[in-house]
Amino acid sequence: MDLRHNNLDEVLIIDTWESKDALKTKVEFQPLEVQLKQIQGVSLVSRGSFAQELVFRGQRDGRIQVRVNGMRIYNACTDRMDPSTSYVVSNNLQSAELSSSCESACAANGLAGNFNLKTKEACLSKTDSFKLGLAQQYLSNTRGLNSSFYLENSREKFAWRLNGTWFKNENYRDGKGQEILYSQNKKQNWSLNTIYRLSPKRFISLDLIYDLATDVGYPSLPMDVSIARGLIGGITYRSYHAIGPFKDYELKLYHNDIYHEMDDSQREDVFMHMDMPGWSRTSGLSFNAFNWEFRRHKIEWAGEYFSNYRRAEMTMFPDNGLEPPMFMLTWPDARLHGLGTGVSGHFNFGLHQLMLNIRFDYESSSITDKIGRDQWIGMGYNMTDARTYHLPQVSLNYSRFLNEKHQFKLAMSYGERAPTSSELYGFYLFNAHDGFDYLGNANLKAEGLISSEMGYVYSHQKMNLTSTAFIQQFSDYIFGLNTNFDAMTYGANGVRAYENVGIATFYGFELGASYQILNAWKAQSTLEYIRGFRPQSDLPLIPPLQADFSLNYSYGQWNFASQLRYAAEQNHFNSDYGDRYTPSYFLIDLAANYRFKIDKAKSLVSLAINNLADSYYRDHLSWAGIPAMGRNISLGIKCGL
Repeated sequence: MDLRHNNLDEVLIIDTWESKDALKTKVEFQPLEVQLKQIQGVSLVSRGSFAQELVFRGQRDGRIQVRVNGMRIYNACTDRMDPSTSYVVSNNLQSAELSSSCESACAANGLAGNFNLKTKEACLSKTDSFKLGLAQQYLSNTRGLNSSFYLENSREKFAWRLNGTWFKNENYRDGKGQEILYSQNKKQNWSLNTIYRLSPKRFISLDLIYDLATDVGYPSLPMDVSIARGLIGGITYRSYHAIGPFKDYELKLYHNDIYHEMDDSQREDVFMHMDMPGWSRTSGLSFNAFNWEFRRHKIEWAGEYFSNYRRAEMTMFPDNGLEPPMFMLTWPDARLHGLGTGVSGHFNFGLHQLMLNIRFDYESSSITDKIGRDQWIGMGYNMTDARTYHLPQVSLNYSRFLNEKHQFKLAMSYGERAPTSSELYGFYLFNAHDGFDYLGNANLKAEGLISSEMGYVYSHQKMNLTSTAFIQQFSDYIFGLNTNFDAMTYGANGVRAYENVGIATFYGFELGASYQILNAWKAQSTLEYIRGFRPQSDLPLIPPLQADFSLNYSYGQWNFASQLRYAAEQNHFNSDYGDRYTPSYFLIDLAANYRFKIDKAKSLVSLAINNLADSYYRDHLSWAGIPAMGRNISLGIKCGL
């Protein structure tokens, strides 16, 4: 087993449906979210220019699962300002693994999809060696300065890698030159990976991430973030000695502590100042056994236990100074315990291949704080017993190689998920997109999903074509409905409570093509569409038809890239839930890199122009109709020793 780490100039995006080895070229210094958006089916919900939320085929939050190095991370912000992706920086991302509901293996239980972001690792070497990398970038639109470095030491039995990133951005400007207030951000991120060889076939590794963001503005929300802190750590034991019929196995123990504090102290004309801190602590233990092989078939097994604690507070300070502050628990010490196990079978019958995944999870959720329980008892709920859910998942994938060029795929799955902490116990959580306070519902049932996909892949020498059509039907779909309660937030449109509302349907397609025109030229294109609705109305925050075309050219040490991005108008929207008509837009991006050496130092200079025409546009998934960034010119340099 080769455990060396390759310092790739590209990020490996692993999409198990489109292509198991799809290498998508990236432009140097791209933000992490931009890299992940290269994956077909992925969109971004934007509340500003920082920590955008991943959406896969119209699903987000509790319906997809995002892990970092296989570790579960639950956000500490009731407004989802701190998705799991915010704790990984682009220069430290090694790979992003994606699986849809029909592809998910036994090690994960995301209902509609699973992401696993892997950070870069140290590598063992027979020679004692050091590596050092430095990078600096300037962004014209935000007058931003991004700095990063890595330091790596490799030896035969022990290796370590330290990665550090800092950046600071001011408010950005849209395509009309208007300053978008409260869109600034500052952040630092530190990551340490170590590996120690216990014996020729046994290894132990450590992953640590410390992330600190301060003074983060969110123009689409009434509050900003004064501090967001994440401490994430895990220890992994990997053995290539057999355990029973399995050839190798992995044991991981991890814990993370997330703190997030919203405040509006920098905002003007605030009716009542509020502080809203939140905490999330997650611990987990996972075991994965690999490569039980018989004939041409293979079986894997996985099991995990995890525990999550969440608490969020809201303190309101009346302006008259006569009334005392008002306190409320918006997440009342919610405690979640989960236990899951599953098996994956890969069966090879020559031109025919089958993959079967079966997983079962048990989750128990309760409120441990007396004030929080009393809040819900006052709403008429019985909070004596914990909420328990038994969650099956099963998927079957069939693949048929028609010949060496053509492949046909068909997959089906069924699964269930438990409600999230917000859906169960959220207490007057304000949604700035639709202007409503939201209440949880402690009597929610599990949500079910039946999915099916059909795909075709053509691969021959210089040309690759992929196509996927999918349909997803939810049962007991969890959705917010209007109530007669009075709003808690000043100026809110009312109160909605989460309910199991019956059926919701999503369908769409994804097309991809790449062609190596000449040795130096390569063209790539994607087209994707999704529609989501209930029988009564369209669902909110569904992206329109989107397409992009890129052309890359290499000459000696030069690399040039151009990209055309198009989004159609969105006529299918739900104005009752904050949606609005979104006009179409067309954008042009350009980039160039030059590589050179100074003695033993490998260096690169990069120039990129996003939104070349300085177009004024708005993405449909942008909350509150906030316009996107106008023209942005970035200049970067990196050096490695």
